[in-house]
Amino acid sequence: MAALRALYPVACTLGEGLHYSASLDRLFWVDIKAPALFQMCMRTRSHQRVPMPEPIGWVKETASGQWLGGFQSGVYWLNRHFQPEDKVCALPDEPLSNRLNDAKTDRQGHLYFGTMDNHEQQPSGQLYRLTAQGAVSVDSGYIVSNGPAFSVCGAYLYTVSSSERVIYRARVGRAGDLIDKHPFIQFSMVDGYPDGLTVDSSGNLWVACWQGFGVRCYSASGRFIRHIMLPAPNVTNVTFAGTHYDRLFVTTARIGLSESVLARYPLSGALFELDVTQRGIAEHPVYMGC
Repeated sequence: MAALRALYPVACTLGEGLHYSASLDRLFWVDIKAPALFQMCMRTRSHQRVPMPEPIGWVKETASGQWLGGFQSGVYWLNRHFQPEDKVCALPDEPLSNRLNDAKTDRQGHLYFGTMDNHEQQPSGQLYRLTAQGAVSVDSGYIVSNGPAFSVCGAYLYTVSSSERVIYRARVGRAGDLIDKHPFIQFSMVDGYPDGLTVDSSGNLWVACWQGFGVRCYSASGRFIRHIMLPAPNVTNVTFAGTHYDRLFVTTARIGLSESVLARYPLSGALFELDVTQRGIAEHPVYMGC
C-alpha cells in the first residue's frame, strides 16, 4: 500500500521537472507557466521559489558540479543563483511556438530532453541528446513529448507521446540513437494521459497521469501493477529522492482547471510525497562529453 506522507501546497500553475541532487540533498522542480524554480531541503523540508525570466522545463546537475537549465529559448548554464547565463546550445530547427518540456540522463550521464508544441496542436516536438557539439535529434513527431526514462540496465529508453496516450520503448544504440521504437503501454481514456515518468530499482515504471488523478505503476514487462490516487486531476511528474531514494515525489498542476474544479481539488498544483515501499535509483550527473 502507498501512504501519502506529506504534501507541500506550493500551488504551481504547471509543476514539472523533478530532480534530486544527492550532493546538495535538495529536491528541485519547476513551474513552467509561472516560470520559477523551486528547491527544497530534504532535511528540513523547507523550500524556496526562485523566479525565472522565461518558461523553464528542467534543471540538471553536471558531473563538474555546474548546473544546466532547459528554457523556452534553449539550454543554458546556470549561475550560483540558478539564473540562466551562457547559452549551451540553441535549437534552430524548433518552431517559435515550441518549448522544452522534460529531460533525463541515461546510465552514463548523457542528457536526453524533449520539446513540444506549446499550443499542443502540431507534431513539431522532438527528442534530443545533448553532446559536446550541441543537441542532436534522435526522435521526432511529438505533439507533447514527455519522459524520458531509462531501464535499470540502461539498454532501453522510455519516451512518452502524451497526446497519443502512449509510452514507447526503444533500444539505445551505441551512438545514442533509438532502435526499434514501439508502443509499450497504451493508456485508455479513463487512465488520463501519460506524463512524466521514472523507473525504480526493480525496473518498475512509475507514470504521472494527467487528468488521471494519480500515479500508475507498471512492471518492466508492461504489466499494470497499481494506481495511487491523489486529490488533484492533473499529475505531471514523478521522481524518487532522499538518501535512500525511498520517497516518491509527485508534481501537479492548476492550469486549465475551472474555478469549480479548483474549489473541489484545492491541492492542485501541490507537491506530494509518497511512501510506496519501493526504492528508486540515482540519476547520473550530466556528462558533457561526446
